[in-house]
Amino acid sequence: MEKPDLLPFELSAARWQGAFGWGGSIRADQQEGERMARKPGSIEVSPNNPCPFLRALVAQGLVADDVASVGEVTRVIMDVTRAGDGEPRLPAAAIRAIALIANGLGPLQFARNGLHGLRLNELRNGPLDKKGAGSGILDASARINDAELARLDEFASEKTDAEGRKERGLDLAELQRMMDANFERAAGRRRKIDRRLMDGEWPILLKVMGKEGKSGRYLCVKEVSDLFVERRLPQRMAGRPIDR
Repeated sequence: MEKPDLLPFELSAARWQGAFGWGGSIRADQQEGERMARKPGSIEVSPNNPCPFLRALVAQGLVADDVASVGEVTRVIMDVTRAGDGEPRLPAAAIRAIALIANGLGPLQFARNGLHGLRLNELRNGPLDKKGAGSGILDASARINDAELARLDEFASEKTDAEGRKERGLDLAELQRMMDANFERAAGRRRKIDRRLMDGEWPILLKVMGKEGKSGRYLCVKEVSDLFVERRLPQRMAGRPIDR
């Protein structure tokens, strides 16, 4: 069975369209969206939501901390993704499939998510949770491990963005090396599927949040840090018009 193209980072949801006025036109109060992107997330987020992407959406009031319908999740993720550099696309079918199994693989859980929605505050210890075999930046209580966050820079290199500015970043090859290292150090407590789950996280985040640099697409280390610590998406993604 082929694995979906999409995994935990893309289980986003809820009111992104409402916040930024996407849906065919730009709202006159687009500046409000930009303000929200600058402000660190302040809404309480459940520690049982281990996904930094979803935590950012919850913290900024763009999605509820508890339940979001599968259809709503799918629509919002597609819009959020298209706000990235180059208007990247993610497959709607993959988003729906992951949202349906995110809280459990059994038929009852599958049906519950389909009928009542994805429960963002019950993702921890679910089938997509690597249980410590990943980056280790968030612990089991969703606290930041500063050493693990700083470790990102060990795999990064200097990048040049489209305007010629220099910054530390991670391209796909560097993300692959980091994921391999994370999997290797988890020997004795990892599952075989954990490495495949990683492929549905960092590379997809690169597609959604990545910047188009002079030498290709990369994740800005500072923006990744903001995602984890301040629980916010890059300001450059806020307020961009989306052609539906």
